[in-house]
Amino acid sequence: MSEGVSRSAVYALYALLVLIWSSTWVAIKFGLEDSPPLLGAGARFALAGLVLLAFAAISRRSLRTDWLLAGILALMPFAFAYGLVYWGEQHIPSGLAAVLFGVLPLYTAVLAGIFLPEEPLRARLLLGVLVAIGGLALAFAESLELGDDELALAGAAALALSPLGASVGSIAQKLRAAELDAVVLNGWGMLGGGILLLLASAAGESWGDFAWTPESLGSIAYLAIIGSAITFVGLTVLLRYLTAQALSFLAMLLPFGALIFGAALYDEAITWRALAGAALVAAGLLIAQTGRPAPVEQEAHAECEPVLATAGSGPRSAA
Repeated sequence: MSEGVSRSAVYALYALLVLIWSSTWVAIKFGLEDSPPLLGAGARFALAGLVLLAFAAISRRSLRTDWLLAGILALMPFAFAYGLVYWGEQHIPSGLAAVLFGVLPLYTAVLAGIFLPEEPLRARLLLGVLVAIGGLALAFAESLELGDDELALAGAAALALSPLGASVGSIAQKLRAAELDAVVLNGWGMLGGGILLLLASAAGESWGDFAWTPESLGSIAYLAIIGSAITFVGLTVLLRYLTAQALSFLAMLLPFGALIFGAALYDEAITWRALAGAALVAAGLLIAQTGRPAPVEQEAHAECEPVLATAGSGPRSAA
């Protein structure tokens, strides 16, 4: 397969993650109407982990993995980051939540500069990220109001801190996951993260508050299968071809994806402010990427099968 097709496959997967994760902010908000936050997050990731491990077992893959890395994923991106996301989003609008999560590239730029020699921290990178964050703020200025909830400020702080967990997960995978089965690694990571969230929920939430409605069950199922099992395996695969910094920019595109969903499904208007903000985000990302090598780090595999079928490329066990 030619390099052009390989690049196209990588970018198509990137676009798929943007599309899916743009919808998950609203799905989380729906789920929070009928479920305590940590219970909903724990059920989401525990179910996603079980689905991935069941798929791996049926596919006769080894269920061994890098246990240290799986533990880091369980604790940081799944339990820490999404625990904060779910808790915070019950107090602030989903649009504001998506914008605050957009600071992810700042965390990633700093951590990559420390732990990844091939991704140094550059002044142009920081400038581009700050310009892009300014574009997010311009586009979604009307969503930046905290509202009347007395815990709105705490919720906003939780959302701003949550990307740190996602950054740690990406950097750790960049360092250790290149030869691992992405399905098995994420299966154990999500199951572990789900258990941690459920334990935290049992300690501080009333499970009797969960409402067994089609909306709550549908939200958990969608977020587990589509919003987690498929997307996080895809993220692990993309980290083999893209820099951690390039992947972190994905978080800045999600609010605009959500805006497009709103326009297509609910006839919500796309304002000049949103268009100007999108242009500013694009300019910021262009500035950040200027002067660095192309983001595709290695040629994609010749076989372009579905992600869940190919995510086990490389040895299927680890020390």
